[in-house]
Amino acid sequence: MTKQKKNPIMESATTAQRFEAKYPITEVQARAILDYMAPYVETDPYVSWGEPYVINSMYLDNPELRLYWSSVLGEKNRVKLRIRAYTENPEDLVIFEIKRRVDRIILKERTLIHREYVGDILRGGPVPESAYVKPTAKEKNALYNFRYIMESLNATPRAMVRYTREAYMSNLEEPVRITFDRELSTMPCPEYTPDCWIYGPHWRHMQNMPVVLEIKFTNIYPFWVKRLIQRFNLLRDSFAKYVSCLDVLKREGVPVSWSADHNEDMLWSRGL
Repeated sequence: MTKQKKNPIMESATTAQRFEAKYPITEVQARAILDYMAPYVETDPYVSWGEPYVINSMYLDNPELRLYWSSVLGEKNRVKLRIRAYTENPEDLVIFEIKRRVDRIILKERTLIHREYVGDILRGGPVPESAYVKPTAKEKNALYNFRYIMESLNATPRAMVRYTREAYMSNLEEPVRITFDRELSTMPCPEYTPDCWIYGPHWRHMQNMPVVLEIKFTNIYPFWVKRLIQRFNLLRDSFAKYVSCLDVLKREGVPVSWSADHNEDMLWSRGL
């Protein structure tokens, strides 16, 4: 019997395995929750208490927006392709990332790349050793899998998604990360240019968006997190930033796909 070859789209080495819960909340709730959890957490090592930092991601998808619709339809097993930056500095690094959801488990593969090579990588060009921050086998495999999925789907850049994040880590033994995401903005990105990382008035700021509280954990909630959720009567909700941004762009008539009508017909046929 021939052993079946594994598909890198759903199976590969990962840099993180975790569960993730999202809760849309108000700003008043966010401040109260931060006060409540203060004895149990500390900030990320590179930021001060309460100091937000910017996350700017380029999301890739195919012409039929397969990855967008997999989130809209709530498919249990789905994947996202994104390139993430934390600054506008062209000399700083970017992260090529595959984010998979396999039922309730979150799996991530990441590789650090020098920003000057992003365009060549997206065009399918060769990747020299100098492109990698750490040219290890694990890093190279992660980028190989990213490009495998990208080329298999015919995925290209679709939209930039930008927001600020306030992040905290548990100061106890259990690995818990709690973040508050705000100020969601987007910009269509039909092709890659180095200027796509630069924020300006041409970006679309999302109005009336909630603060998104994310709790990332392994195995089960620690007891204090469970009490936090009960105390503030938090209701879990799937809030996909990429989906929200694309929805706004579509409503404003910005072309993000040539096959949107086909997908909307599919939704109607499912009664959604």
